[in-house]
Amino acid sequence: MDYLKIVKDNCIKCGLCTDNCPFLSKYSINLLDFTKREDLAYSCFLCNKCSNVCPKDLNGKYISLAFRQNTPKYKLVKLTKESYPFRNLPKRKGKSSDLLYLGCNFPTFYPETSKTLIDLFKDKGFDFSIDCCKNPVKSSGYKDTPSKLLEDQIKNLDIDRIVTACPNCYHQMKKKYDAQIISIFEWLEEYNYIKDINHECNVFYPCSDRYNREIFEVIKRHAPKYQDKFKSTNCCGAGGLASKEEREIADGMTKSIKNDEIYTYCATCSMRFSKYNKVHHFVSVFLGIDEEVNTDYLKNALKAKFFK
Repeated sequence: MDYLKIVKDNCIKCGLCTDNCPFLSKYSINLLDFTKREDLAYSCFLCNKCSNVCPKDLNGKYISLAFRQNTPKYKLVKLTKESYPFRNLPKRKGKSSDLLYLGCNFPTFYPETSKTLIDLFKDKGFDFSIDCCKNPVKSSGYKDTPSKLLEDQIKNLDIDRIVTACPNCYHQMKKKYDAQIISIFEWLEEYNYIKDINHECNVFYPCSDRYNREIFEVIKRHAPKYQDKFKSTNCCGAGGLASKEEREIADGMTKSIKNDEIYTYCATCSMRFSKYNKVHHFVSVFLGIDEEVNTDYLKNALKAKFFK
């Protein structure tokens, strides 16, 4: 069924979505009003906060995506993410039952941690891939299709499991491929590579995992004193490519946390919040590295392209 019709049939105009979303608040609209504002398709951060507070479980994310599919935008995003120029594909011949899928942002913001992961997988006889999961392509309104390149890798390398370092990759790729998708935390736990965090840590949950917390289920076993302190900040500001249209809102989200210590498991969140805070990525901390965010994107992307 058309999602716009679902919203029109079920919205009770309670205003909770507006009260909890800086985008809806800025334009003084609720989700029902949003169904009539295709001009605001790219102003939604796709963060799922409206769905979390809505008594009818309606979600502006799906309104926005429905509009975006009518008017795809950002052709450069599509071009560079469908054929990621810094991709580094598996070199192995023969079986690699597990494939480390680093995505595109994680190896650029955490190059040393990425190298450590590659070495751990190599020690187990497994290969790695640096490529884009195509989530930005979907967010730009273009058709959401599995990667033929990755499908071929799964077949040719006889891959059973794809191990994702990025929460967006995990949720984007789930159930799309003929291989099990697991998070890097599941893999590190399985091989007993995690060094537990025994002190309190304030967690910022990335949009894709904030309300289901599938990935965090493993993390919390190894950081039992975690705190959910940042509930009022819906997004790091990078969500849904909306910062291109709503720069002020995006910057406001990023600046809403200042002079604090943040633990997260999204490299993009790390990059955004590192402007004002001390940020730790759980993967790096669990490995005993605790690498600081490296924001020299182009230099790191070029290096990652030639990782061996």
